[in-house]
Amino acid sequence: MNPRQQRAVEIAREVMTSLRIKAGQSEREIADWIIREIKARGGKPSFNVIVASGVRSIDPHAKPSKNKIKNGEQVMVDLGAKYKGYCSDITRMFFVGKPTKKYLHYYSIVKTAQKMAIEAVRDGAYCRNIDLTARTHIKRLCFKACHIKEKDCPGECFIHTTGHGVGKKIHQFPRISLKSRAKLKAGMVITVEPGIYLKGWGGIRLEDMVEVTKNGCALLTR
Repeated sequence: MNPRQQRAVEIAREVMTSLRIKAGQSEREIADWIIREIKARGGKPSFNVIVASGVRSIDPHAKPSKNKIKNGEQVMVDLGAKYKGYCSDITRMFFVGKPTKKYLHYYSIVKTAQKMAIEAVRDGAYCRNIDLTARTHIKRLCFKACHIKEKDCPGECFIHTTGHGVGKKIHQFPRISLKSRAKLKAGMVITVEPGIYLKGWGGIRLEDMVEVTKNGCALLTR
């Protein structure tokens, strides 16, 4: 990987690891702190920071608001750093207070889907198959968790693609989607970011960056 992108990854990872969220903070306050920390490390945000709490986390691209975070809410944080022309991108979930069984259940589904998708990444793999791996797992278990039949599902709970390339641009080739006909090549840096979004409750997304290798991939955002 390009050393400049490696530093962009390190900045994002350091900031995310340092982040602490408490009840009473606003989404905007958290986003402002993230921006300051990225800049303090020599970078700048690679995109508009996403901080979404509670039911607002159903929007994958929610803008930070003045909304005060409450105890018992999940918080989605999506951030990235740009360093000397190269970008990074990472999403993590936080829970204020003791996580509920419902949250832990859906988190586990997303975590497993991401793990399965990452394990499918390798030189020569079709991008659509990476997406399909994560999507199939989420779709199957979401129906089971919601206690409904597939034909009765009101809508898709995984509402975006599984990932994208990251380099000088935050979103670049290849696109990890069902519609993609592209194959992965060794040296490509991509995100793997499955999610679940449920009306009236909110969302969960986990995003990591990986570098494609001949026999698999290297996880960059541990």
